[in-house]
Amino acid sequence: MTNLPSIKQLQYLLAVHQHQHFGRAASACFIGQSTLSSAIQTLEETLGCQLIERENRSLMFTAVGEEVVERARKIIDDTMSVKELTKSHLNPLSGKLTLGVIPTIASFIAAPLYHFCQQQFSDLELVLVEDTSDSLLDKLEHGHIDLALLALPYETDKFHTQVLAQDHFSLVHHAEYKPAAGIEDFNLLPDASVFLLEREHCMTGHALSACHLNRSSCINPFEAASLHTLLSMVEYQLGVTFLPQMAINAGILANKNMLATPSKGDAYRDIGILWRKTTGRIRDFRLFSQALKDFLTKLCQV
Repeated sequence: MTNLPSIKQLQYLLAVHQHQHFGRAASACFIGQSTLSSAIQTLEETLGCQLIERENRSLMFTAVGEEVVERARKIIDDTMSVKELTKSHLNPLSGKLTLGVIPTIASFIAAPLYHFCQQQFSDLELVLVEDTSDSLLDKLEHGHIDLALLALPYETDKFHTQVLAQDHFSLVHHAEYKPAAGIEDFNLLPDASVFLLEREHCMTGHALSACHLNRSSCINPFEAASLHTLLSMVEYQLGVTFLPQMAINAGILANKNMLATPSKGDAYRDIGILWRKTTGRIRDFRLFSQALKDFLTKLCQV
């Protein structure tokens, strides 16, 4: 029988690649450094080639070593999916489920979602991770989270993507801000009167696209870091902003002298859930997605 690398050896190799240090990799694997070094050396002997160049206290992966790392990731993912498949079959929606959520969604669903899952799935341990879209996709690709909840459109070809709800945008302005009264074409708003989030937030691009706001002079050069900063600008009648229905339904405008005018037509962002195509928990994720779809549809209801 052909002598093949072990799963444990490949896991150790990935740990060294992640930490770029034998000592830190050994600590992460809860083994001694000599045990780790011996396992990597045995792996290199089994494969018949050098994977890591070592010099004093530094290391560098060879070209073939980098390729082996990529293959090893897929092997580990596939192996994990076998374990996940059997666990999911025996006890659906149980154990730990890590869901990544972008800030402009997490702010309004985190607490209700925890409560919802406690009621609906008593054996499920939900863990939420709040981060930007790019960071969540990276975490999803490398197995640090199980699912990601994003606002679409976004580049998600690597993953299975399912749209769960449509979150419509509304024009939000102070009740006494005259330029916004009765306006239908947002491009007719005064110069520098539209306040938006920083460009790193995908909601900015979605709002501009969905509301067909293409006259750049409308947009104020100030970029807010949070929705609450946007509302402070609106509260002082400096201009207007666009908010998703999810935020409005969550009460972000409560006790504020502001009006929300729903946009007409297709002014919305899609809320979608993503998971790795290689996962063995497809049954779990489909069940969870269906429940989450009903949950989000209510939160986004106009």
